[in-house]
Amino acid sequence: MINIDKNSTNKVILTLTEKSTLLNPFYLFSFTSTTDFNNVVNFVGADTSLYKSRYNEFDIIETGTTFVNLTASTINLNPSGMWDYSIYESTGITLSISATTGNIIEQGKVIVVGEDLTIPLVYR
Repeated sequence: MINIDKNSTNKVILTLTEKSTLLNPFYLFSFTSTTDFNNVVNFVGADTSLYKSRYNEFDIIETGTTFVNLTASTINLNPSGMWDYSIYESTGITLSISATTGNIIEQGKVIVVGEDLTIPLVYR
């Protein structure tokens, strides 16, 4: 399970290398809201781990605003709550699942905690 705090940089540590079939893969994260299956966020995570054979480390920046940079792990996950995730491996940077090897390296749940700032105050 991945925990994401809204409006902050989240350090996420996973073990993906042991399941990868590529030598130096790029990882495409796909988050799908459990309340709206049409709400899908795909982004590329840069692995900042010093020991990739042991663990993989990613900084996921949840902005809470409309500013995103999907090739630099800067995302907006609205609404808060439960999301599903799948991680794919690819030979290069891509935001398309069809451009990956098709191998799902890991799947699980994401919990997004915090206030949704893009929803008008009247509706919060």
